[in-house]
Amino acid sequence: MGIKTVEDGVIIPAIYDFVAVNSDGLFNVTQGEEHAYFDLNGNVVIPFQKVYESYGNFTEGLARVYIDSKWGFINKKGVEAIKPQFHFAEEFSEGRAIVRNDEGEHGAIDKKGNLVIDYGYHTLTRFENGYAHFGDLKTWGLIDNQGKQVVPQKYIHIGKVENEKVTVQIREDEVFREGVLKIGGEVEWNSNLDALNDFNLKQQHLIVDFEDLINEMYLSGCPCEYQRFRHFIQWDKPVSFLDQERLFSVFSGHLTKVNDNVFKCTCGTIYSESWEQYNAFLWVLNVKIHTIGNYNEKGLPIKSKIPVSLGFQGYDLEKLRKTYVQGDNATLIRYLKERE
Repeated sequence: MGIKTVEDGVIIPAIYDFVAVNSDGLFNVTQGEEHAYFDLNGNVVIPFQKVYESYGNFTEGLARVYIDSKWGFINKKGVEAIKPQFHFAEEFSEGRAIVRNDEGEHGAIDKKGNLVIDYGYHTLTRFENGYAHFGDLKTWGLIDNQGKQVVPQKYIHIGKVENEKVTVQIREDEVFREGVLKIGGEVEWNSNLDALNDFNLKQQHLIVDFEDLINEMYLSGCPCEYQRFRHFIQWDKPVSFLDQERLFSVFSGHLTKVNDNVFKCTCGTIYSESWEQYNAFLWVLNVKIHTIGNYNEKGLPIKSKIPVSLGFQGYDLEKLRKTYVQGDNATLIRYLKERE
């Protein structure tokens, strides 16, 4: 690797194993087990060496170094500025570096290596615009660069502070709220999450409706007898079908578990489930019928337009609109249990 300008002027020739992006005016260059730092003109500022096991990028005049399971910092002369003593250390930001001790607690040091914010935080982010997020990955608060808590740890999300204001989100039971918090003041709540709350309420009601539906079907047989039910619950497309996922979640609670992903109904019908990762954030539930049980066929044939309540997640959803039509909970339940 090397570095050149957009005008094709070579700054660092492409003869090295790795060259990191410019950080604080320097390039971190790796060759074998040795590291060096080059400036923006391609001059060697710190020559190749392997004094430490790992070298980080420079920020605010200091770079992380690692040796003997401890992290410290060097300056732009290659001189050790902060002795390696931390179980882990982040890069410097706004005069502070987040560090972690052997017990997994986080604090922050200044550029002299002094612990200016005591250990005790489960998670502590880098400082930005005067503040750092702290929390347990479930709820968050804010501290200033002196370690003073300026926002309590009760929000499920806290954005970036801009002009002493920050977007926050909170969960109260099953209701989500969003607003803009003025540091040291109150939250001005908005309606941005109303649609999410409406969807979640609809989902909760549908799960109750599915439970009632399945209990009703078992009174005179089982759900497997209904062609519409069997068709609806089977899914092998790379798109998340939320109604189907909720229905099988409820239905599987009434089935006998054969193993981790195989279930058997009282009629002998055997279902299998498998979760497939669609992307970094979305998993798809596929359900198949492997064995047909001993049951009497009930219910009406499958319609050309099948009602759904919650809908789908994924890409290329337009093609599904040829088969599925958005409706409400009552319409979906009525479709699944109609007999004539």
